Amino acid sequence: MMTPLLPANRRSHVALHAVLINAALIAFLSFYPFSGWTDNGLPLFDFLFYPLPYYTRFFDNLVNVVFYIPYGFSLALSCRRKWQGFCLALLLGALTSVSVETVQQFLPVRVASNLDILCNVAGACCGAAIATFPGLARFWLMCKRLRQRLFVEDSSADYALLLISLWFLTQLNPAIPLFGMVVLPQGLPQPYEAPMADAQLFLSLIEGGSAMLNLAGSLLFLTCFLRQRQYQVRAILYFLSGVVVLKLITAGALLKPSLFFQWVNSNVAAGLGLGLLLVWLVTRGQRWPQTMVAMACLLLSQLVVSFWPLSGADVLSLFRWRYGHLLNISALVSLVSDLWPLGAFACLSLSIWQQWRR
Repeated sequence: MMTPLLPANRRSHVALHAVLINAALIAFLSFYPFSGWTDNGLPLFDFLFYPLPYYTRFFDNLVNVVFYIPYGFSLALSCRRKWQGFCLALLLGALTSVSVETVQQFLPVRVASNLDILCNVAGACCGAAIATFPGLARFWLMCKRLRQRLFVEDSSADYALLLISLWFLTQLNPAIPLFGMVVLPQGLPQPYEAPMADAQLFLSLIEGGSAMLNLAGSLLFLTCFLRQRQYQVRAILYFLSGVVVLKLITAGALLKPSLFFQWVNSNVAAGLGLGLLLVWLVTRGQRWPQTMVAMACLLLSQLVVSFWPLSGADVLSLFRWRYGHLLNISALVSLVSDLWPLGAFACLSLSIWQQWRR
């Protein structure tokens, strides 16, 4: 989810966009798969007064809390005064949750629950408290100064930070390989004709090229918003360390042990190595060439993926445990993974325009 840490002079605008993005993510997660709508004939708001369920899943309740924390955080930041932001987060968090649960009554695969509302409101309150708690004021001031010291002054850098936090959301599904192809191979369609005479070589180039372009595009998207070249190595190391740790945690907790490193192969390793070499070469130059190469990598990565002919596996069959929210979260992560390059390209386009104005 989106959690902006932004300078005060641009906080309201970027926080508002973060609110809208978080609301869209919540709606997708709540209403997926968007099919089978029907009226169950029950009174519309009776579920609000049902006894709390005696059997609940800890994972489901945890998801209901966690996914509203960034929403409440962003809502709290959208107001100048802290008490107004907290009240707004509490009010809109509750209103959003009640609206979502009410609409879920028309989805046969979903159940309207007053416990879900309590968990959602608790998450929104936690997010608002994190943003407004006086004891954390010094920490947020430090974050603001760190942003001003490390990143360029352009407003595009603020949106880049939002997109970077959203990129980490795409790594929550351990079934999606790290900087690799977005589906696991299940066999070639028959008949299959590759653009090259050697079909296996073509697939190897596609697999390695995808890893190279995804890695280079993600890292260059980060580095082209840094203020000075001396910050690049540390930023790349922190970025890669964070995503590897996140991937290991989610894969270790959710995936079957035999599938832990299934995506790793020589093609992906070669692609990642070439991607790092490309990033090293491009970051020797100025900001605008980095921006242009990052945009090219993002576009080419989408083009390369479109040539990948192998079908994906059933996502739930890869997991060692099956909770109700796993399928919805997997679909949400896949959607964000598809849309993220478009958002990153738009952010880089804004960066180019702001550089040209100067």
